[in-house]
Amino acid sequence: MTPIPEITTAPGGEPVIRARGLMRHYRRGSETVRAVDGIDLEVHAGEMVSILGPSGSGKTTLVNLVSCLDAPTGGQLWVGGRNVTGLREDELVGVRRGFLGFVFQKFHLLPTLTVAENVELPLVFLRRPVNRDETMAVLRQVGLEDRAVHRPRELSGGQMQRVAVARALVTRPKVLIADEPTGNLDKANGEAIFDLLYQLVHGQGLTVVLTTHNLALGYGADRVLTLEDGRVVREEPGRRGRAAA
Repeated sequence: MTPIPEITTAPGGEPVIRARGLMRHYRRGSETVRAVDGIDLEVHAGEMVSILGPSGSGKTTLVNLVSCLDAPTGGQLWVGGRNVTGLREDELVGVRRGFLGFVFQKFHLLPTLTVAENVELPLVFLRRPVNRDETMAVLRQVGLEDRAVHRPRELSGGQMQRVAVARALVTRPKVLIADEPTGNLDKANGEAIFDLLYQLVHGQGLTVVLTTHNLALGYGADRVLTLEDGRVVREEPGRRGRAAA
């Protein structure tokens, strides 16, 4: 069984993520921090969108909002065609479950578990049945089928991040949110992880939204958004997006 479902909505159709006037303001002492300050955004099925910007520009806050890990203080947000604005946390959990997958800068692998067991952990938390054949199929996608019984300490940094990608894929998400997924990797491993994500988008129909400080990698996406002070200051096709146009 293929671990990522085929997505039939072509890029340019109904957005899988849509935001209008999205805001996340909070108080810090007497100051109002406008972490996200009125962003309009659309992400379509089967595309890779990178979000660039300096530290403090709002990248992580934005992906936390569109992935329903944080709640906006203004604006409207639709995820998977559903208006999620104002939903309670338990309702947001239901939106995230099965629709969104997550990869972070830190690998967050449990050292006492094998690679296969780390990949299967989200299924345990979601009380879904574990199927080792499907686990191996996901590991095959990320090139780690031969490392299934290894422990994290036996892997390189690039391999550990591939395990983190496989762990995100095992729940069969339609959208993968990756916050600085290459931040702890050297140049070669960072490029390999980025290429893997791009192949999943254009080979398997996944949708990927990622943040990065690495301009060279970020511009390899289909579309690039640049943030400053919580606002989108530039939106443009990436190198691959221009090549496909």
